[in-house]
Amino acid sequence: MRIELVSRDRGSPQRRIVLDKLPVVIGRSPNADVHLDDRWASRTHCQIREIDGTLIVKDLASSNGTFVNRNPVSEVALLPGDELAIGITRFEVHY
Repeated sequence: MRIELVSRDRGSPQRRIVLDKLPVVIGRSPNADVHLDDRWASRTHCQIREIDGTLIVKDLASSNGTFVNRNPVSEVALLPGDELAIGITRFEVHY
């Protein structure tokens, strides 16, 4: 399965992040698998993993929450086309 997070931030060049191994931790920490330069993102903000062919995003007790399709989530399945918001950074999920 080829998984990409495609940035949806206005005024910024489009960024494509290929998730070639799972699970991944996304956050502001330089040690995160996917590093975000977003002061509203926690150091270890959320994790994406796969269970039986389904992508799952889990909030890692972030300060400002993880949102899927503008709804706050603690853990939820990610579907193709979903919007994932981490801090003020927004991605569209492709797979």
